[in-house]
Amino acid sequence: MVASPPSVLIVDDEPLARSRLKALCERTQLFRTIESANGGRQALEKIKQLEPDVLLLDVDMPDLSGLKVAELCGSMARIPQIIFTTAHNKYAVQAFRLEATDYLLKPVKEALLREAVERAITNLARGHEEHEPDVAQRLWVQDGTGSLQLMVSHIEWVEAERDYMRLYLPGRSYLLHQSMRSLESLLPDSLFVRVHRSAIVRRDCIAEIRRKGRKHFVILQDGSQLVIGPRYADRIIGPAQAGRLGGSDTVTE
Repeated sequence: MVASPPSVLIVDDEPLARSRLKALCERTQLFRTIESANGGRQALEKIKQLEPDVLLLDVDMPDLSGLKVAELCGSMARIPQIIFTTAHNKYAVQAFRLEATDYLLKPVKEALLREAVERAITNLARGHEEHEPDVAQRLWVQDGTGSLQLMVSHIEWVEAERDYMRLYLPGRSYLLHQSMRSLESLLPDSLFVRVHRSAIVRRDCIAEIRRKGRKHFVILQDGSQLVIGPRYADRIIGPAQAGRLGGSDTVTE
């Protein structure tokens, strides 16, 4: 856990939405301070001034969208944990690519907000992935009779194949004799996410999240289609949507 409770900045252009989120934040008793901004531009000013630990960020705002605010936060020295709060599910893929902590649909429920904030607190305590010494930058794989060193950032997705992992890169693939769990621990969370017990994908390779019947899938840029395992669904579509697997909502870009 972090040394002290986190600070939060609520960003929404609707006064009633800001008031409701503030009341929810107060009821959770998880925050040290609660501040608010009435739009994207004011949010950027307050982020620089206050350096909040957590952002509750609306997406659809007239002056500057929440997605743009999140993108600009990525270049800051101290990046807050971002929890999107929106009435629309159509921005889920973009939010996911921006490494949002969570994506909550309005009206936001207190239990789901608490879960999202607790996840943000865990992320804050863990610190930035680049400071963790066990994260790999390169991997050695077998290539014919020899070995080849691959840049981890070039891997698009990984699939379990019996006792091996198949690493897919543009136009080719390689086998690695390693367990899924150990490989997952070597891949940086900032680049990769596990979507199934037998599959890991690079975040920026995801083109779409699609529902077919009772299942959700990630569709990759190269057209590959991978099923999202129920136990991993909250990493991809957020717990609010994951809890409704088998419903009628479709999350697409």
